[in-house]
Amino acid sequence: MSVIVLLGDINVDLALEISTYPPEGGEAIATAQRMFLGGSATNTAVALSRSGHRCRLIGRVGDDAWGKQALRDLRGEGIDTTWIGRDPAEPTQINVVTVGSTGERTMFAYRGANAQLSPAAIDAAAFDAAELFHLSGYAFLQSPQSEAADHAIGLAVARNIPITLDIPGGIVSRLASRVRTILPRLDTIVLGDADLAPLADKPYGTSLEEAVRALLDLGVERVAVKANEGRSLLCSAGVTESASWLPADAFDTTGAGDAFAAGHIHGRLTGMTGRECCRLANAFGALAVARRGAGLAMPAIDEALALLGASDGPS
Repeated sequence: MSVIVLLGDINVDLALEISTYPPEGGEAIATAQRMFLGGSATNTAVALSRSGHRCRLIGRVGDDAWGKQALRDLRGEGIDTTWIGRDPAEPTQINVVTVGSTGERTMFAYRGANAQLSPAAIDAAAFDAAELFHLSGYAFLQSPQSEAADHAIGLAVARNIPITLDIPGGIVSRLASRVRTILPRLDTIVLGDADLAPLADKPYGTSLEEAVRALLDLGVERVAVKANEGRSLLCSAGVTESASWLPADAFDTTGAGDAFAAGHIHGRLTGMTGRECCRLANAFGALAVARRGAGLAMPAIDEALALLGASDGPS
C-alpha cells in the first residue's frame, strides 16, 4: 500500500456521556467516562494504517505520561512516530468530550503541545517516497503550528505529492481566509455542506452548487462534501458523483469525519471512482458513529468493505 504523511493534532480524549447539558454554573452527572487516543489527523492515521497504508505522523506531544501513552498507542498501530516531537513546556493536549443522548459530541480543549509545532521541526525526509500528504484543518488554528503546516505544504508541492485537507465542523470561520490562499495547492478538500459557503467567501444561503463551483474556481481539484440531504458528494470540474449515507445507530460522532476522510484517501490511492470513494467514505463514517470514542476505535478497510457488501439499498 501507499506511504502517507499526515500532520495534525495528537491528543488524549476524556469522554463523558451525559443525558442533558446543564445551564452555566450548573452541573451534569455523567453516566460513563472513558479516556482514549484522539486528534483529527491521529484518527485518520489509525484508520489508514489499519487499511494497510504506511503512515508517518508529524506532530507534537508533551513530555508527560499522556504523551508517552499516545506514542505507545501509535506505535502499536504501526504508525511511524519518528517525526513527533516532545515539548518540554506545554502538555499533551487533552480534550474533554461530552457526548449527549443523540450521540453528538461537544469538545473543550487546550491545544498545548500541538500548537507548538514549528517549521523548524518539519524534516523533509518525512516526505521521501510519500504518495499523499494529509492535513487536519486544526493545524491552522494557531501559530507556530500554522506556519509548520504551510512549510509542510511547500515540501509536498515541491515533490508533486497530492495534498488533502480535512476541515472539521465548527472552525471554518477561523480558517477560511487562510485556507483560500492554499486551495490552488490542494488535490482534495473534505468538509461539511454548512462550511462550503463561508469557505468560498459566499453569503449565507448560497447554493451548494455555487459554493462548490467557487472553491473549484479558486484552484482546488476536488471537493468532498461529507453530507448533503442524506448523501455525500465528490465534486470536480464538470463532474459531481455521490452516494447515499448508510444507516447506522449513532452512539458517538467523535472521529466520524476523520474516518470519512480516511475512506476518501484510501479510495483515491487505490484507484476507485468518485462514487466508489463516496461509498467507502460513508462506510467508514457509519462504522465510526456506531462506536464509542475515536483513536483505537477507528474502523479498517475490511470492516468498511464488509458493511458495503451487506448494504442492499440504493446508493
